[in-house]
Formats: sequence, C-alpha cells, structure tokens
Amino acid sequence: MKVILQDGPRHMLRFDKGEEVIAGLQDYLAKSNIKAAQFWGIGSTNSFELGYFNGTLKDYRKKPFFDEREILTFTGNGAMLDGKPVVHAHGSFSDFDFQLVGGHVFSLKVSATCEIFLIAMEGEADRKNNPDFNLNLLT
Repeated sequence: MKVILQDGPRHMLRFDKGEEVIAGLQDYLAKSNIKAAQFWGIGSTNSFELGYFNGTLKDYRKKPFFDEREILTFTGNGAMLDGKPVVHAHGSFSDFDFQLVGGHVFSLKVSATCEIFLIAMEGEADRKNNPDFNLNLLT
C-alpha cells in the first residue's frame, strides 16, 4: 500500500497487485493512530469474499469469488474493537458480463490497483458485540 497524498484528515491510498485491502486498511489505521474513519474506493480484484447477514442464525453466509472483477463501490468505516482498529466494509463488483454481486466484504485482494480515499475523524469510534445480533456494533 502506498500513500499517494495526505491533506489534513484526507488520505489517498493505492493498493497494488496481490495486496489485501481489508488487512492493509486495518494496518494503516493502526500505524496512523486513526481511531475513526470513513472510506470509499474503486479498482479491480481477482479474489474476494462477501457475506450476507442472516438475522435468524445471527451469522453471515459467506461466499468466496476467484475471478476478475471491477470494484464498482467499496465503502465503509474504521473504528476500534477491543483496542484494535477494525474495518467494516461493503462493496459491489461487476464481472466480464457486467453482472453484479455485492455484500459485506470480508476480504479483498487486488488484481491491478485499488484506490482508496479515506477521511480520518477526530476522536474514537468504538464497536462492541451486541448479543441480540452477534454483531460488533458501533457504540
């Protein structure tokens, strides 16, 4: 991951081929001491895992994808969970036939590039497990 530009709280980041975006963002938040952020991005991927939350089961149905896709939307936030940065992201991805898939993004590996625009917020946003849903919700 390369920092292209930092202008106050605004960060422009570039992830390159083979890099994992979710883990990279969490690492960047930790190294930059950012405890609350919002982000969005675009790019390309060849490996990602999506999830759909099942409220009855209180768990995600996960599905991996291993083909070339455009990252049409990748958006989310960064907060703290148990003293460590955590990323919550959703995305939509198109294939060679212009068909879309989307959902909660658990992992995202770059095939060519992924450009992320991140805004750091002042203060700290925290997440805590809500047992009613078994989700780490913002508190």
